[in-house]
Amino acid sequence: MTAVIGLGNAGCNIVDLLSQYSQYSCYKFDVGLEKGKYNFPLRESEKLEDYEQKMPSPRAFLKGIEDDILFIMSGGGKVSSCALRILEAIKKKKITVLYISPELTLLSETQATLERMTYGIMQEYARSGLFNNLILISNSEIDHILGGLTIKDYETAINQTLTSTLHMINVYKNIKPLVSTFDKKPGGVRISTIGVCDPQTGEEKMFFSLDNVTDIEYYYAFDKREVETNKNLLSEVKNNINEKKEVAKRVTYGVYETDYEQNYLYCIHSTSIIQQ
Repeated sequence: MTAVIGLGNAGCNIVDLLSQYSQYSCYKFDVGLEKGKYNFPLRESEKLEDYEQKMPSPRAFLKGIEDDILFIMSGGGKVSSCALRILEAIKKKKITVLYISPELTLLSETQATLERMTYGIMQEYARSGLFNNLILISNSEIDHILGGLTIKDYETAINQTLTSTLHMINVYKNIKPLVSTFDKKPGGVRISTIGVCDPQTGEEKMFFSLDNVTDIEYYYAFDKREVETNKNLLSEVKNNINEKKEVAKRVTYGVYETDYEQNYLYCIHSTSIIQQ
């Protein structure tokens, strides 16, 4: 089981969506939460520095948490300054941070400054090896993929798209593929993003515009009938992969059999380079 920790409104919203799946144990940190076994209420404050300095230690709250942790947060909100206190309490665990970059035009000047600072710090910590991986997500990129959203649907549609994609990639990472070339990435390659692809054309729709991509992983999920009847399937996959080798240094893939009526393709782009 993976422990999922959400910080702030954005992080907690994603945790709430992931809680529908049995694979996750879910914890939330935010202002306004009702105190409970899995809820850690934060005290609202006017001063930004108070969120970190006056936050009670979360060690007891996170005692006994699983070794595999997904920490979800967004920049821009005052509570994001609590992130380092929480991460300090779980630093001996295997941590993946999912960082959601908000739409900058919707932030105040103070929020935008905080977002840039947090965004940079999270990448530096990832590069240093404090995190196993940092997954960058852009709300504006997902909005573009979805073809534009109304104000009413904006947050819900983005969160649902992100959650379903993230969950399915986690599922395939934890089951045995029919065929696989996956290999361990170099130690410094810790900054990533995720996305969906057209399984026929290979067209990619990534959730963050990642520069200097060196590693790409593909997760092919084929309908059972396709796997059993298409004798050219593996050749088609290999051809797609060979084309992608012109883009990145290392390209790996796994092929999975599913009970879904249609085929799916998910991908992960990774780099060792700090994103500006």
